[in-house]
Amino acid sequence: MRTILILTSKTGGGHVSLAEALRDLLQASASDDLRIEIVDPQASFFHWHYRLVSRYALWLWSAEFKLIDTPARARLAHHVFTTLVARSLRATIQRLQPSIIITTYPFLTYEVIQVLQSLGSTIPFAMLFTDPLALHASWLTEKRASVVLAPTRETYQRAEGVGFVPARLHQVGWPVRAQFRQQALQANATRRATILQELGLNPDRFTVFLQGGGEGAAQFGQAVEQLLSIDDKLQIILATGTNHALQARFQQVKNVYPLPFTKEIASYMAAADVIMGKAGPNMLFEAVTLGKPFIATTYIPGQEEANLEFIQQHKLGWVALTLDEQCTLLQKLVTQSEILQKMEQTVAAYQQWNNAQTDLIVPLLKQLL
Repeated sequence: MRTILILTSKTGGGHVSLAEALRDLLQASASDDLRIEIVDPQASFFHWHYRLVSRYALWLWSAEFKLIDTPARARLAHHVFTTLVARSLRATIQRLQPSIIITTYPFLTYEVIQVLQSLGSTIPFAMLFTDPLALHASWLTEKRASVVLAPTRETYQRAEGVGFVPARLHQVGWPVRAQFRQQALQANATRRATILQELGLNPDRFTVFLQGGGEGAAQFGQAVEQLLSIDDKLQIILATGTNHALQARFQQVKNVYPLPFTKEIASYMAAADVIMGKAGPNMLFEAVTLGKPFIATTYIPGQEEANLEFIQQHKLGWVALTLDEQCTLLQKLVTQSEILQKMEQTVAAYQQWNNAQTDLIVPLLKQLL
């Protein structure tokens, strides 16, 4: 039994989603003698720190992100992280004896190489960048990986420009979980209508899938009510996640379906006309895979600012960071269908390119086996 070890970080859902996307791609063409393990070797302190800072002190997260976004400081951070995760990494590698190691987290790059060297191991190592436009310096300090996967044209050009070995650097696409690829293949008007009717919504209304599972319910709830008030032809699938207060608030509200946390979310996103939420790259590319324009309403300072530029540059949707901008935009989309149709065309073009490039990932990784 051969093992592929995918290393990731549970500090936020993005790195994990990419790890799961790689797993789904590999499993779709895997033989019976191959198993795939996803592991976060970090101590619980890292997860606690991320939860605390991301919920209550985003300014501090932004400051930390920018502080180490230089080559010298990134290298120093890698040395520190290596001392913190080396023991756990070494134990994981010795336990699983993987045939390949893949990472979706920048602080499991240099760290992995150092542990492999300490073990005298020649296990092939692959890196998948997790930024679509501006690569953080922490990705650019380790160039010894067997394969480096750049999921956008911009990240490929950036890595090429800082000296990654061309023979090891590969232009691929942004992978998404299998459920989104399957929904894209099954998408049609009848299926969309069926899903909306099951939710108690009207297939003839303009439908927004809105990400809204944040901590607070009061302020966000008021925003949702204001969005609903702009036009009676608008309805919302509100992804409340584990926010039970938000779920309860909209349980009986007309033209809203409050969607509790579910791992199988692709069908609900596919039933919408647009996807609306935080400018995380995974949700953006999930929307692209489904052929849906994306409306960015907020972002993590520092970490996700460049994603706004990426959306606008490739015409994958709109950036509307204030409630007034969001109301104005949705009013136009509801009443002027040609605006949405034009954006759908540019999304479809990028979708086609990304799908073709994503198909290159599995052959590249299988070569390492």
